[in-house]
Amino acid sequence: ERPVETGNSRSSRRFDSRPDSGRSEKTEQADSWRIAMDLLATAHEDAGDAERAEALYLRMLAWREGADQFEAGHFGVAKHLFQQSSQYKSVEDATWFLQGLKPDDSHAAYQAVGLLALGEEVAAKAAVAVWTMALRPAQRERLTNCGALELVTKAVTFHDANLELQAAGCGALRLLCSRNACAARNRRVLIARLGGAEALTAALRLHKDVEVQREACGALAAAAAKHPAGARRILDCGGFKLCLEAIVETGDDAVGDAAVKALAALQCAAQAGSKSTDAQVENVEAVWEGKLRSEREAGLQFCDQKIREALEAGDRPVLQALLGAVSVFVQDSNVRHRCLALVDCVIACMQSYQGVDKIQVHSCNILWRLTVGHLARDECVSKIASCGGLGPIVQAMRDLPCNSELQCLAVGAVRNVASGNDANKTLSVRAGAIPATIIAMTRFPKDAKLQEQAIGALTSLCDTVGRAAVCARLGGVEGVVTALRRFGSEKTEGHVAELGCIILCMLCDDAQLRKQILQAGAMAVAKTLSKSGNSESQRWGSELIRGLTEG
Repeated sequence: ERPVETGNSRSSRRFDSRPDSGRSEKTEQADSWRIAMDLLATAHEDAGDAERAEALYLRMLAWREGADQFEAGHFGVAKHLFQQSSQYKSVEDATWFLQGLKPDDSHAAYQAVGLLALGEEVAAKAAVAVWTMALRPAQRERLTNCGALELVTKAVTFHDANLELQAAGCGALRLLCSRNACAARNRRVLIARLGGAEALTAALRLHKDVEVQREACGALAAAAAKHPAGARRILDCGGFKLCLEAIVETGDDAVGDAAVKALAALQCAAQAGSKSTDAQVENVEAVWEGKLRSEREAGLQFCDQKIREALEAGDRPVLQALLGAVSVFVQDSNVRHRCLALVDCVIACMQSYQGVDKIQVHSCNILWRLTVGHLARDECVSKIASCGGLGPIVQAMRDLPCNSELQCLAVGAVRNVASGNDANKTLSVRAGAIPATIIAMTRFPKDAKLQEQAIGALTSLCDTVGRAAVCARLGGVEGVVTALRRFGSEKTEGHVAELGCIILCMLCDDAQLRKQILQAGAMAVAKTLSKSGNSESQRWGSELIRGLTEG
């Protein structure tokens, strides 16, 4: 069949080129009117009446989609398509109201969604309109009720070669699956009924355009968020590898961020549904945890190679996204031993991009996780120290003093590397870890996790009289007492009471330091702890009282 050529040299999709909508064979056979209309449109085309042929094609597409939407239960969209079909005379007539459309123009929702059924040229403009309106979270539920999820997904699947439609359509799906009352429902429907995972991964494979890659990765992240079934389907479609390839192939900051978020969202694939039995839960979790581990290990191998290439090329966007991906993978303690070869690259990235927050945060997270919770922990600690990693970690704390996440990760890494190793303690002190840790404690007094890590780090570092004196002179004693006062008696705040009392008892061995500890108000804090409802806090409060009085 020949495409319709209008006076403006546009081509429209033929009616029978619409995708299979799942209608029964009986229903299709009953649609003999469609064949008749198609023949009539062809007759107009052959007679040179392109405008009338185009109008007939648009109307047929509207009728067909109206019937499909009626069967799907979207009666409002179906009604609008049937009512508006007689007004569709050309692409301009159908799309004139889209000019100047703004995110707040909710009145245009039904009309814009309906246009997604009218062939590629109209659908591309309609997809942009739906995306524009979906930018407002308040509009997303209305768009969902208008059938936007179904029609956008169908358009993305069918018009896979249209770059504009793919970018806008993937963007619209991302927005419809996040931050609205219908988001959870939309995720389930997109994956289970509409083939959303297949459509989004196909867009990533077919189009290496930055906008398509960004929006498709974002849509994958939204579809998999807190949705294990969706994450599993995306993994089956190759979404894990496609996200990693998007990072390297585009070299774009926004694409990298979206891809890392998608990789993080996919980690829920091993979670079983709440309605499963215990045996089913164990089976599902075991099978999918094994698949995820294989993906993570392959991803780490890919990242190792690409990080080295990007480091040599000076490609910062790719580096920070790949480090973000590694940061996601090493949340699994069972793959951390695979990162031993990456330690030197991570440290080199920190040295080459000082002050770049994303690179520094991801790097500190990787190094912190490599120092705890796996069989190759000692080898990783040794390599971090031997590769000069302590200096860049402390330097990151100086360069980004207001980043609480980085401060907590960096202090945790210093704590773990220095623990039980005198040589590493010396390296940490020389790098300036003691003042950097105390500054972090002072700047973020309400961060319980940071306080715990900082007190633990100071306990390891300040095991000599000289270092203890430096700590006290810089305000470390006051920082520990403040943390104890705020968090010591709370059951949910980790080991602040235990660690705080241990370091203060240790410092009490020196008479001058004991005097400073008393002046900081430690006795009152110790008495409060000893009378708290938390048995552990009571114990450590009593130990601190004993340490303060026995001298």
